[in-house]
Amino acid sequence: MSTALALADENVLVHELSGLARAYEESQAFVSLLAHELRTRLKVTERALASADGVDVALENTRNVQDLVDNLIELARGRTDRVADSDLAVGRMLADLREEAERRDAEIVAGELPSVALPQQLLETVLRNLVVNALEAGAARVEVFARPDGTICVSDDGPGVRPRDAARIFGVYSGKFGGAGLGLSLCREILRRRGGDVWLELPSTFCFRVG
Repeated sequence: MSTALALADENVLVHELSGLARAYEESQAFVSLLAHELRTRLKVTERALASADGVDVALENTRNVQDLVDNLIELARGRTDRVADSDLAVGRMLADLREEAERRDAEIVAGELPSVALPQQLLETVLRNLVVNALEAGAARVEVFARPDGTICVSDDGPGVRPRDAARIFGVYSGKFGGAGLGLSLCREILRRRGGDVWLELPSTFCFRVG
């Protein structure tokens, strides 16, 4: 075998191994994001069960978790083409976060949103994580609205993100960073797998669009 041919074979092997390594890292990151979201949902169930009349809420949240897992599996396999009911997603998000907003003495205001090419549970997950991010960052008012081009935004009156931190706000962190954590990474992963994206407009407006 010639030296040139041997080097070509080695380059192909290196390329294939690099691809496998990237796929493994991406799958590990996705599992971490999913685990984060499930822990968040289980905390809602735990709080509901601790109250006298929280059984119905706990059961509903359990069903939501099951739907979320099914949706994420479909998303990972590239099989999902459903369109979410945005009004329903907003209503559920507001209901889920009512207690959290009251505890923080914050207000969540939501306008009419366009249809979004995501499964219902995944749109709800994106909205809820973006609003929770704003609440945890110290916002007293969070607004969810749509622009004429169909972009959906979540804006707040909190301290915002410093310009030097903006480039890494969507990274995977073991803890909170400027109010952001794994929730933002999960939002980006969901949206990018459907041909969309989420981005930050300084100081404190997160926008997303699908397709």
